Amino acid sequence: MNRVLAACLALLLALTSFGCGGSASTDKNVEWGRADAKEIDVNSKVAGRVVELLVKEGDEVKAGQVIARIDKRDLEAQRAQYAANIEAIQAQQVQAAAVTTLQSGTTTSALEQAQSAENKARSDLALAEADYARFSELAQQGAVSRQVFDQYATKYEVAQATYQQAGAAVAQAKASLGQTAVNQANEAATARKLEQAQAALQQIEVSLDETEIKAPFDGVITEKYVEEGSMISNGTPLVAVQDPADNWVDIKVPETQLSRFSLGQEITLVGRDGETKVTGTITDISKKAEFATQRATSERGDATDIVSFNVKIQIDSPVLRPGMRFRLDGDA
Repeated sequence: MNRVLAACLALLLALTSFGCGGSASTDKNVEWGRADAKEIDVNSKVAGRVVELLVKEGDEVKAGQVIARIDKRDLEAQRAQYAANIEAIQAQQVQAAAVTTLQSGTTTSALEQAQSAENKARSDLALAEADYARFSELAQQGAVSRQVFDQYATKYEVAQATYQQAGAAVAQAKASLGQTAVNQANEAATARKLEQAQAALQQIEVSLDETEIKAPFDGVITEKYVEEGSMISNGTPLVAVQDPADNWVDIKVPETQLSRFSLGQEITLVGRDGETKVTGTITDISKKAEFATQRATSERGDATDIVSFNVKIQIDSPVLRPGMRFRLDGDA
């Protein structure tokens, strides 16, 4: 009986020890991390038909290498149309400038002549008015005949009419200057139309350049989304390109172990096969917790959840493939 009791006590102590040890080990361990790499979808900036798809999954590509071509015949037709439109506007611009120059010169000359004639008419009017006043007084005194007075009165009336006509000519010449301003405004409007047409042509040139889809960096084609002959819209992804030289492992570290890690620290990781080992540098430790690694339980005596933080370890090794799992070397 005593031996049975002793055996039970030993078993209980062993179970208790195992439970505590398991808890401590779990608290010490860092969860398995997942490998990831720089990868982007290469999208088309223009809509149309894929006339050439020059890569397949697994192909290695270089930055700037053409990986697909989009039918560009419609864009080339638009480019020809815009180019012809620009030529027409340039011809209008030349014509408008010539009209402005011609009318401006003619109007300025006409205004100068009208002002000169007005000045002469003003002088003649002043002289005729003085003669009229003098002979009017002489006629009242009987010093000159009525016929002589009538001659000077007529000259005075003619001078008044001539001066009025000269003033009207000046006003007309000044009004013509307004037409010159209108011509200049038309010329400016034509210049703006030319700028708009040139901008539209430049946009077409950009779109034509975008009909050749190029690799953004050295990498490997990991996925192909379309086939030759497919009709695509603006923004449609064609392929996915991965950079095998830019990869990392994200591990989730419990807050209780976060003090073991720091930026710039060199870390060695081991894969699930137990043989693959890689070394990298911590480049980021998240400032925000992601989830609870352990929930608070009365059995463990925890009062609160233990949350985890993401630690990014930059590896840049061709050994890594996105999705592979790694843990800290030496972690049990």
